[in-house]
Amino acid sequence: MNRTIRRQIVFVLEDDNEAILTKIEKGRALTQEDFVLIRDANEIHVNDALNLNGRHRQAMALNEWLDNMIELSKEQAMKILEDHLDKDVHTPARVYRALHTLWEEATPNDVATEPGFDEAGKCLKCGSKVSFADVADTVVFAGDEIVKRYDGDITNRNCVRCTYPDRYRDLEHFDRDDP
Repeated sequence: MNRTIRRQIVFVLEDDNEAILTKIEKGRALTQEDFVLIRDANEIHVNDALNLNGRHRQAMALNEWLDNMIELSKEQAMKILEDHLDKDVHTPARVYRALHTLWEEATPNDVATEPGFDEAGKCLKCGSKVSFADVADTVVFAGDEIVKRYDGDITNRNCVRCTYPDRYRDLEHFDRDDP
């Protein structure tokens, strides 16, 4: 933890939470609950865009640091993606972290368990040719800066009939239709 972050945490918690301050002083790891309490205490300074109390810049730095420390749930990751995903070089790094969180949630131990497809694009498990493909850009970072982007790599493909049976009803006509 760098000094600026540490000083801001001590500033926002100086009268509120002795336990977290003691952990910081002794160099102990902070818990997810600690991070949430710190974020709550820092919020007043984050919202002070006019910088009336002179701590807005430090509060924003702490808020960004907390973004990288607080674990994301699937729902939070999806909200981040919905709010921030775009196609320019200014996409925040936390969007790609959210993508990684969703990938880990969808593929425990990095093993995809979805059915495979044959060379004609039919599901090996059920024979359906209807599938969803998740397409994501590959982004190269140098530190926190995006330096290169490879557009549209296919990262995951799911048979709609096997994986999303309730959605398959709307698309099953593609299996019946001859190409």
